[in-house]
Amino acid sequence: MDQKPRMRNGLDRARHAIFFEVILLFLSVIVLTGLLNQPAIHMGGFGIIMAFIAMVWNYIYNWIFDHVWVYLKYPLYPRGLKLRIFHAMSFELGLMVIAIPFTMVWMGFSFVQALELDIAFTIAVLIYTVIFNYAYDMIFPVPQVI
Repeated sequence: MDQKPRMRNGLDRARHAIFFEVILLFLSVIVLTGLLNQPAIHMGGFGIIMAFIAMVWNYIYNWIFDHVWVYLKYPLYPRGLKLRIFHAMSFELGLMVIAIPFTMVWMGFSFVQALELDIAFTIAVLIYTVIFNYAYDMIFPVPQVI
């Protein structure tokens, strides 16, 4: 009998998204406030809205990613570094579609300015994402089968 691999449940996905975004929000507000010479409250508001958007996208993206992986009959876990890098990059590309227009409106940036900020931020977040997800898998492992 084929055993279906166990996926993370909804509560685990929510915990993942919340931890990811809270830590990222804290770090990004500190850094962006200084780099962009913007008030912390302005950057905090921007960060909170972007964190909410990213959390929703994170939940949807990871649900789709896992189901595609199961459909293609690839093992879900463990996820090696190469897969984590692919996972993080494809997540961030999807998020950019939302982030650039939002950044243009909130920050009053041109498309090019918003794109430059998003590319720089995305590079930093890609590194953070790989490290965070690798650590999360180690701290909160998923059993292979039940």
